[in-house]
Amino acid sequence: MLRLYISNVKLVIRKREELFWGLLFPLILATLFYVTFGSGIDLEKMKAVPAALVSQGNEVFETFLENMEEGFLAVTEMDEDEALQALKAGEIDGIFYSGEEPSLTVAASQMNESILEMLLSSYVEHEALLRDIGKEHPLQLPAAIAQMADYREMTENVTVSGRSMETNVGYFYGLIGMACLFGAFMGMTAAEEMRADQSALALRRSVSPVHRLAIVLSGMLAVFTVQFISVCILLLYLRILGLSFGEKWYMLLPVCALGSMTGVAYGIFIGSMRLRNGLKIGILISSSLLMSFFAGMMFVNMKDIIEHHIPILNRINPASLIADAFYSVSIYDNPGRYGANLLLLAAITCLLAAVSFFRLRRERYESL
Repeated sequence: MLRLYISNVKLVIRKREELFWGLLFPLILATLFYVTFGSGIDLEKMKAVPAALVSQGNEVFETFLENMEEGFLAVTEMDEDEALQALKAGEIDGIFYSGEEPSLTVAASQMNESILEMLLSSYVEHEALLRDIGKEHPLQLPAAIAQMADYREMTENVTVSGRSMETNVGYFYGLIGMACLFGAFMGMTAAEEMRADQSALALRRSVSPVHRLAIVLSGMLAVFTVQFISVCILLLYLRILGLSFGEKWYMLLPVCALGSMTGVAYGIFIGSMRLRNGLKIGILISSSLLMSFFAGMMFVNMKDIIEHHIPILNRINPASLIADAFYSVSIYDNPGRYGANLLLLAAITCLLAAVSFFRLRRERYESL
């Protein structure tokens, strides 16, 4: 068994195409994500929040908004009808009314709208003080407003564990889930090399005295070893780029191990199907990317949307389970949620491996 395992590891390492998808492609995507998002830049901070101002004579509030236009707020003065039309068209995220009691109108309840609401709340809380400064020391009004303009404090995301959370972290966690699933490329190749009608190597193995279970397990373990090392290299690379995994980063290794095994088992499951090779590759790529999309790799809020509408999908999607386990360790510090994700991953892996083994064990050939 050991000799069979070592020879399988050597075979996997020699397959450059599978190594590209399992190792190099995730590293390339990680680099592109870093260049696009950065390791600590919140996506919501990358462009100014557009808003309209309907002037109603409150000069102090209007001065407040002017001083808030420091790269994250873009206020355009409009009449009420024009502002409402722009809000309906999605050109702005909110309308400020600078009456005696300033107010805000928004069309949705997203991050940008929340920022505008916090700005208004901040002004209302300090309104009396600002008015006094405006009357007695009008030249000091901009300086007083500037001290209130610490946008970073107003928009910092803090979890129940007290740890700050950047929006773009979800993209990287989804990427790790995809990297684990891409072990399916090596798993599918390994499955084809266990079928005598697919390769000369499988033909030689089929007539050898080695038990079929030993052949399947050694092939699966060899692919898992290479895939697990590939995912660990990805984690190390992300850490070098500046992505933090928290103090308990070592708890992520079991997640990567189970995630890699799930990806390999999924590949062997697909490889055990009696379909054309091109069709199997198409199924593997499309399904892996779809699961990664649901985990938040392309749209970071997708995982939360599914959790609210189709929660069962997050329980059977390996990429979502991997991403959620990373959240549980790095952000939420929730051992119960972490353990549940690992159990679900283990169950999915066992199911895929069992079905694949019974399929491969039943293979019979009239002639070879």
